[in-house]
Amino acid sequence: MCTFIEETLKPEIFWTALASIGTLLAVMVALFMPRITQYSRNNRIERLIRAELKGNLAIIKNMASREARSLPNGIEISAFKNNVALVTRIDLRLWHQYRYGLAADRPGSYEKFHSLYRLAEEIIDAPEEPAMRLMVQTDEASNFVTLCEELIK
Repeated sequence: MCTFIEETLKPEIFWTALASIGTLLAVMVALFMPRITQYSRNNRIERLIRAELKGNLAIIKNMASREARSLPNGIEISAFKNNVALVTRIDLRLWHQYRYGLAADRPGSYEKFHSLYRLAEEIIDAPEEPAMRLMVQTDEASNFVTLCEELIK
């Protein structure tokens, strides 16, 4: 054993071995770093999209009823006017920006989020006729709330 250590500590062998180990570590980093980076990036994107969904859930929950609402200052507002005011606050920017990358990297996550965002887009793009708009928005809002609460748990 002493001979092994003595031979290993000779400068020409020691530096060659150290260079080989360094090269091996560099190759390992080169092989695995892109995957690790992509994995962490996709996790951050999913967290961002979940945060956007939570914000939209808070807004869309208030759109699920066809009954008139009382505002904090005591004024009563119809469900249609309530939905018209709230629909402008639904935010889909992160989804529109990252959905294709998520679809390419994590198709399962994309499918879960896609069904929710499809409902949100239907709420925004409801027909112009007031009665039909209110019916579509409240129905889709109820579906969105149910699906979103299952996904976010």
